[in-house]
Amino acid sequence: MGASGLLAALAAERDRGREEITGDERELFDRTLTGDTRRHLAARIRQADELVDAMNARLERVRTASRVAVRLVWQVDPGLPPGTRAARDMLLKDPGRMSDADREALHRFFRERIEEAKGSGTARNWEEQLTRVLDYTAWHRFVVKLDRANGQGWQLLTKKLHGALSGGEKAIALHLPLFAAVAAHYQAVPGAPRLILLDEVFVGVDSANRGQVFELLCSLDLDLMLTSDHEWCTYRELDGIAVHQLITGGGGPGDDAVTTARFVWDGADLMAQDEPVTPPPAAPVPLPRDGQR
Repeated sequence: MGASGLLAALAAERDRGREEITGDERELFDRTLTGDTRRHLAARIRQADELVDAMNARLERVRTASRVAVRLVWQVDPGLPPGTRAARDMLLKDPGRMSDADREALHRFFRERIEEAKGSGTARNWEEQLTRVLDYTAWHRFVVKLDRANGQGWQLLTKKLHGALSGGEKAIALHLPLFAAVAAHYQAVPGAPRLILLDEVFVGVDSANRGQVFELLCSLDLDLMLTSDHEWCTYRELDGIAVHQLITGGGGPGDDAVTTARFVWDGADLMAQDEPVTPPPAAPVPLPRDGQR
């Protein structure tokens, strides 16, 4: 066989191989996108949507004195190819209601994603490529939106908008999405401790909003541990918390002993050991020694 004949034979073999692979892939996608994989993927996307809606229902109950509220939006990443949103919507459709054009568009979308996975060089085999292609979390991103009760509705929280907020509003805008993220993370392991640790808690947030934030933390079932030199947590929205006030030793030079005085807030009364005490004022007050709690 001459060189030109060999070239033609190899080109024909290549084309046949491409057609066979494309046909096999189409059959695989048809099975995948009409069977258990599609149902599982659609269920996970719906579950994520429901989780975001449930979190927003809690977040929107916290409004600052100026009526600022926060919500999360889980949206298709605008940086991805235009067909991503349509492919997501089609996955949530009943397979029996999909037209031939829908199936072709969905196949084209996944074919393009597979080529991207191959081109990136990070997926070593077909299984890894398919895993990357069906990773619905990579199709989305979270953004934070604010409602300032000024008639403009929900606005995207940008650096410029964040800079225009007051100190308390800034703290609310940053803390609430993080609390929602922590609570969502813990839902994957229901029996785990749901710890969240905060240092110098809610600086700049007024007393009314702090009560609302503590109510949110309770509704998210988070186990809160915090430090503060002024916060006593005596809010009606908080049904119980133990407060340990650190007291340094007073024995003179070299006496570095530290002990604690324990208080308990039960939602109505502040107790020192087992005796009721008068709740301290909301504003910071001088405390014995270093007064850290």
